Amino acid sequence: MTEPLDASGSDVERDVLRLMLRTNAELLVDRLKQGPPGDEGSVIAALSAATSLGSVLDDVVVSLVRQARSEANSWAAIGYALQVSRQAAFQRFGSRTGEAVETGSEVLADAPGRAVQALRQFLDGEFEALQADFNERMTEACPLTLLKSVRSNLTREMGKVLELGDPSVTSRSGYTVVDIPITYNKGRRKGRIALDHDARIAGFFVLMESVL
Repeated sequence: MTEPLDASGSDVERDVLRLMLRTNAELLVDRLKQGPPGDEGSVIAALSAATSLGSVLDDVVVSLVRQARSEANSWAAIGYALQVSRQAAFQRFGSRTGEAVETGSEVLADAPGRAVQALRQFLDGEFEALQADFNERMTEACPLTLLKSVRSNLTREMGKVLELGDPSVTSRSGYTVVDIPITYNKGRRKGRIALDHDARIAGFFVLMESVL
């Protein structure tokens, strides 16, 4: 959630998965290092992080299978890569490789307001209210522990939030993407919120603005 996105890419779904994968993996490693032996709280936090990472990994596999099919790879080749039969690969992923719903070049009319509200909820520590607007995949892959950890790290690194800039809105890969400049007393970052066609939050990041 705090790694910069590749500004040249147009695949929002791949950006979301890449950042979720890295952030959840880092959180899991961090939780495994924390606490003395027998620390129940540390174990539960590690279990939560591991579950979130597993959800993201499943979505990564689906995304790669979808890409493989779009590049005319056979189900036999996909099954070989997954170490399962052709039939097993098709049964598991066949219904999940259809074309994604596209919304053309249109953006959601209320996207800026929704995105600013979500970012303020994150910055103010209202994590449950923020998570209530996540779509199913985000809810599974981004637990409250992850939101709290990222915000804590940002506060320690960047200090107090001074102001939010004007949001900019684009349509990418069927998502409405809103970028919001954030000025901290130690520098600048950029909030990026991706909304799906149901106006649910499909991606939520705080990025290094200088690389975008």
